[in-house]
Amino acid sequence: MPLLKDYLGSLVSGVNQARAMADIESAKIAEAYAANSILKNFSVPRFKASNIELDIPIAIDELNEVEEKNYQPIDNKSFNSYAYNVFKDVLKVDSFDRKQSDLLRKRIAADTDTLEKDLKAKEGIQKSLNKFATGVTRFFITATKNDDKEIQRKLTTQLQESLISKIQEPKKTIDMDNTKVLVQSHQLKEIPPENILRIKMTLVEEGMEWHTIERDNGEVETKLLPE
Repeated sequence: MPLLKDYLGSLVSGVNQARAMADIESAKIAEAYAANSILKNFSVPRFKASNIELDIPIAIDELNEVEEKNYQPIDNKSFNSYAYNVFKDVLKVDSFDRKQSDLLRKRIAADTDTLEKDLKAKEGIQKSLNKFATGVTRFFITATKNDDKEIQRKLTTQLQESLISKIQEPKKTIDMDNTKVLVQSHQLKEIPPENILRIKMTLVEEGMEWHTIERDNGEVETKLLPE
């Protein structure tokens, strides 16, 4: 199946070739007119298309999706703040002492950087978040020497449940140029009418002419310029 860009390009190329064939035929006619004593006084017929409108039915065969190039899965500052607040909520405290707070914030920031790298490497949101929640919880439990298994479980679970909504999945867009299409009539006849797309194209002709310029020093330059 052709790519959409190749198919549309072939249509434009076909129109250009048709115009070239018409010009070649006009040149032949001009030669014939010049050789005839009567016809040489007539204007030479020449085809020129000012606007060509195309109405093209197609059907999509295979969509080509691409992910955004600069994927930013999380807002680190906001994410770190939410994670820190989960610890306070689970432990039912308004604040930690200065040393615990600094240690926890630094660890959350470091693990968030790792989480972001994992997400960009397409490790999977759930898997990456579980790794983050488990790691930062174990660090905190070890640092505070709290061996309460229920607290550890709650922290790990609550971190995952609260932070999942703070992670953005990569946005995908459809690359229409590289989308494969069905264009042959026998193929389109087998497709329901509601699944047929129509491309409307208007081609505006802009011819090119050779222009010769003679400079003051006698040098001659030839350029191809729009008519």
